[in-house]
Amino acid sequence: MKKEELKHISTNHYRKIQKHLDRIEKDMDGEEIHQLRVEYKRLRAFFRMLSSSPRVKEEIKVSKKLKQLYSLYGTVRDLQLQQERIKEAVKKDRGRINPYLDLLQMEIDKTEPELQDILSKKPVQESKKKTNAGLPEKFLKNDFHRFVEDKWSSVYAILASDHFSDDNIHSIRKHLKDLFYNLKEYEGKEFRVLSASIWKGQDEKFIAVLLDELGAFQDRCTSIGLLKAYWIKRFTLPAKRLLGELKQQWIKEKTGMKRVLVKKLRTAIRPV
Repeated sequence: MKKEELKHISTNHYRKIQKHLDRIEKDMDGEEIHQLRVEYKRLRAFFRMLSSSPRVKEEIKVSKKLKQLYSLYGTVRDLQLQQERIKEAVKKDRGRINPYLDLLQMEIDKTEPELQDILSKKPVQESKKKTNAGLPEKFLKNDFHRFVEDKWSSVYAILASDHFSDDNIHSIRKHLKDLFYNLKEYEGKEFRVLSASIWKGQDEKFIAVLLDELGAFQDRCTSIGLLKAYWIKRFTLPAKRLLGELKQQWIKEKTGMKRVLVKKLRTAIRPV
């Protein structure tokens, strides 16, 4: 790909990010926040790939303000999803968890001033200008294959360590996501040829399902993390007991999910 094509791809991602931002500003819609974050991750993965080329002297990164915006909206989305999970998990005695739901909403509301401050500074335009200046003159197929091998080397290193911490499982997901997103930047015959060689004996459908399972595990980790002890201790005894029981249930589910995931990773992903 030549520089103009690289610029076209990044511009398209920035355009979609701005579109989602414009919609989010109206009502903080959860699905729009999700789509914004997906588009940001695709852009970030694209720049990681380009930065792996020997022709790129300095890593291409989005602007600090846009990164802060992504992080803040990530916090908002995690809190929104926690509200949904709690409502789904507690069908009876809903009144006992209302203080926790209110606390989550307060945490969401706290992000508003900082979000508005960043948005007023046009972070998308700023980032686009910054990253355009760092784009290489070209990105070759050999560069792509080198990037793919680097990503798989990182995955294999984690598997070889046999240390499946939550962070390491999350790292595997990020490496595979980088590959998954960047493959989508290619089209037609080029896409088919690359897709056949990138997944190390598996197909794209298998990887897509694996990524969904890794994502569900990460969501469960987040949901447990948001049942913070110093939050729960503020509530009445019935609420504490209910949320404590729910936390233990989710920890048990997480343990089962990890067991299944680790087995799948060990058996299905092998160096070739």
